[in-house]
Amino acid sequence: MGTINSWKWVPQTCDLPQIDPFRFLDLMRNRNIGFVGDSLNENFLTSFLCSLRVADLGAKKWKRKGAWKGAYFPTFNVTVAYHRAVLLAKYKWQPKYSASGDQSQSEGVYRVDVDIPADDWANITNFYDVLVFNTGHWWGYDKFPKEKPLVFYRAGQPIVPALEMMDGLKLVLKHMVSHIQKEIPGKTLKFWRLQSPRHFYGGEWNQNGSCLFNEPLEESQLDIWFDPSNNGVNREARTINRLIDEAIRDTDFEVLDLTHLSEFRADAHPAIWLGRQDAVAVWGQDCMHWCLPGVPDTWVDILSKLISHHLKME
Repeated sequence: MGTINSWKWVPQTCDLPQIDPFRFLDLMRNRNIGFVGDSLNENFLTSFLCSLRVADLGAKKWKRKGAWKGAYFPTFNVTVAYHRAVLLAKYKWQPKYSASGDQSQSEGVYRVDVDIPADDWANITNFYDVLVFNTGHWWGYDKFPKEKPLVFYRAGQPIVPALEMMDGLKLVLKHMVSHIQKEIPGKTLKFWRLQSPRHFYGGEWNQNGSCLFNEPLEESQLDIWFDPSNNGVNREARTINRLIDEAIRDTDFEVLDLTHLSEFRADAHPAIWLGRQDAVAVWGQDCMHWCLPGVPDTWVDILSKLISHHLKME
């Protein structure tokens, strides 16, 4: 664990200074930043809050407007918060009971309305000046097995014929991007964060996959791990990135591509250090989220630099 922060991402063609929280919050004064998506955006948000906290000791917890987690920095009148919306679109469990009425035998489906945003972020369109979106890590059969599948609806009606999961994701991306373009003011700075890579070795998270590595991967190993043509357990990131690139093409989204720099860091996940003695037995190793301090701190440096650049251009 102690070696995680011995490594640092160094760009080849530019300098990447560490965030200056005082200067950044002063530049952001009277503005707000929102993260929308799954737990990897929460991981990102947590790193951001840790970085900014030292600049305002009066910072307070903030969980309004449907936010899952956040903070308000009163000295600068800045809010930074995360809205949990793992599919971005609205979804809910629809049980289907047996003819005998025995609920213990119930089965069902997860209904996904591809054209309706999740409630958790539906009312934030005019609040944030910067938004960072993501989705992807829940779009797998390990999260939604075929016995309890995602069933996609549009305009209140089931889509026929039924869509496979990746086709459903493409449609959700199309509608969510359209909704954001229509409902969120043009002056809002919008980022779409590409996928955070996972580093499961030997199987999925629920199939004894592990990531007990002491050093980052070598450049020559990356395609073996992540190229979709190899059909490995970590192919998700590059596969979904292609769908995201297609969905946000010709929009005013700025791509926040943190995938490649993070692919190296097989050594930087919590793995077996999950805080609870029985956590690994229950959940398996965590080779998806990141230790803090760690990789997301570099993400924060990149995002803060991009935001600062845009604000200085105004």
